[in-house]
Amino acid sequence: MIISKSIIRKSALQFRNLLYKEEYEDRNKALLDTILRFIQKKHVRTIHTFLAIKKNREPDISLLFEKLWSKSIVLFVSKTDFKSKQLRHYRLDDQTILANNKMGIPEPTNAEEASIEDLDIILVPLLVSDKEGYRIGYGGGYYDRLLKETKALKVGLSLSPPVDEILQREDWDIPLDYLITPFKIYNYG
Repeated sequence: MIISKSIIRKSALQFRNLLYKEEYEDRNKALLDTILRFIQKKHVRTIHTFLAIKKNREPDISLLFEKLWSKSIVLFVSKTDFKSKQLRHYRLDDQTILANNKMGIPEPTNAEEASIEDLDIILVPLLVSDKEGYRIGYGGGYYDRLLKETKALKVGLSLSPPVDEILQREDWDIPLDYLITPFKIYNYG
C-alpha cells in the first residue's frame, strides 16, 4: 500500500508538533552546528535559505545569520509569488525587515530583488526526505521549480532522519544532493 503525500505531510507536521519544546530546541541547535561545519568544509560564498514558519516548527537557521555574515557569506531569501507560483529572490542582511505572508512565511519587505545565478548552496525546507534524496514539501512545487533552475548544491534540512523511501514520486521532483539532520549528513551525490 502506498501512503499518499497528503497523509505523509500531515504525519510529519504532527510529529514536529509532538516534540517537546526542549527536544525541538536541542535538535535545532544540533542541526545548526552541523550546518555550520558543512558550510565551512564547502568554502561557501553564497547561500539561498528559507525562513522558518514558526507555527510549523521548521528548522530555524536564523540564529546562524550573524555568524555567516561575519564570514562574508551572502544570504538570499525568497518571496512567494502566489499568482505565478514562482519564488522571487532577495538579498538578506541585518537591515532587512521581515513580515509574514498569508501562509505565515517570513518574507523581506524592504529588499531589492536579486539574481541568484551564482549560488553555492540552496538550503531547502522539507517535511520529510527519503534515503535517496527525494523530499516532500508543502505541495506547492515552488522549491521544485527553483531547484530545476540551479546548479547550486541542493541541501535539505530536517529535524528527523530520512524515511526509507518515498514511493509516490512525480516527474518534476528534484532530489537533494545532501540532507542535513541533527544526527548525520546524508550525501546523495
